[in-house]
Amino acid sequence: MKCKTNKKMTVRIGNLVECIFKDLVPGEIYDLPESIIKSRNLIVVTEKPEVTEGKIGKKKVETKQFDNSYEKELRNINGIGKKTAKDIMILFPNRTDIENAIKSNDHLPFDDDIEKKLRSKKW
Repeated sequence: MKCKTNKKMTVRIGNLVECIFKDLVPGEIYDLPESIIKSRNLIVVTEKPEVTEGKIGKKKVETKQFDNSYEKELRNINGIGKKTAKDIMILFPNRTDIENAIKSNDHLPFDDDIEKKLRSKKW
């Protein structure tokens, strides 16, 4: 679920054994679990899809297009599937976040093979 905050805060994502901490910056949009959104009183952001016209037979209808090109870009990397792409998008909600982490040689909290694939991609 997409959300944002008005103040800087840190949230824990995951269970008690395997978890990560994510710093939330005011104004940025994040994709977080609903339980965290409710417990931290975060602002829910509704995504408005782009509306285009289409046809079904002879009847004209409106179609809604969601922009998920970042997710598609991640899934095009060999070895990264839907679930892994979603996990990456939780930690790095947009392309610039992951680019900055890779350029600064920060440790990425993923398996070694996924980290190598992300680092070898030309961002």
